[in-house]
Amino acid sequence: MQERGDPSVLTYGAIQLIPATHTVLLNGKPVHLAKMEYRLLGYLLQHPGETLPRQDLLSAVWGAPPSLKTRTLDIHICALRRKLSLGKNLETVMKVGYKLHSQEKGRSE
Repeated sequence: MQERGDPSVLTYGAIQLIPATHTVLLNGKPVHLAKMEYRLLGYLLQHPGETLPRQDLLSAVWGAPPSLKTRTLDIHICALRRKLSLGKNLETVMKVGYKLHSQEKGRSE
């Protein structure tokens, strides 16, 4: 098991993403994420506090071309909010994209 201080482990509140074992923990308990949910979470955790445009997320996570119009991203964001209790911490920025608030903001549901 990875130690909490391991630099490869991405932590956000009670969420831990452990790349070495491809594991996500919420309050120390494993949470099953689909492959693309895991990749999307990893990308969001690497960019806390940044407003990430939809096309940037689609390109970085799915390798999609900038012209692609799809609801796939929205469906995966919804799943992450539900499975990881992210609520308002994972904000929809209207007509732009999404933002995982920095933990310092202290936002909650």
